[in-house]
Amino acid sequence: MPTVVEELSGAPFVLVHDPEGARQVVGLRLPGGVRDPERALLALHRRLRDLAGDYGPRSVDLPGPAADVHGWTERFGAKVRPGRPAALLRLPAGVLSDKVGTVPRSTLAWRVRHALAERLGGPAATLGEVARSVAVHPRTLQRSLLDEGLTFAEILDCVRRERARAYLTGTDLPLTEISNRLGLAEPAVLSRCARRWWGRTPSQVRA
Repeated sequence: MPTVVEELSGAPFVLVHDPEGARQVVGLRLPGGVRDPERALLALHRRLRDLAGDYGPRSVDLPGPAADVHGWTERFGAKVRPGRPAALLRLPAGVLSDKVGTVPRSTLAWRVRHALAERLGGPAATLGEVARSVAVHPRTLQRSLLDEGLTFAEILDCVRRERARAYLTGTDLPLTEISNRLGLAEPAVLSRCARRWWGRTPSQVRA
């Protein structure tokens, strides 16, 4: 069975070291002459999803101003940063060497994400408690996540965003209850998060 990078041969990208310096992350950078780099990068992302499933993109750099940052964030499932020098997709380095159809789930980031999904909304959804659950010292956990191109706060925010969308679009739970289940202090915090995540209020997302 071929590897993911073998299946991507011929695609318009250059493999580069992570510009953020994360040791276990690489970048797929589009050449400067590519027309409509946003959609070209999105096509590359979707091809990666076909080959490797939920491969865990770290962030997306887009050249020039992005008219719809929230929309692009939803499409990529990762933080989008407009106004960058080049179109670039950051992802875990191991994804490219995996066999097609397999997804690496043994990384520390995946373990932290799973632990947070189980504990969200409860007192155990803290850095210290999650570090204990994955048998890693909190400082080691933070350093190791940075090597994987993430922070604990970013993973927690991602888990909250996914759970919030599920609650808002799939249930009739009051906003106060949703806030509690997400571990947020009050509905006003949920509203601020929703505007940051999707550019809309929770009621607009629900509608």
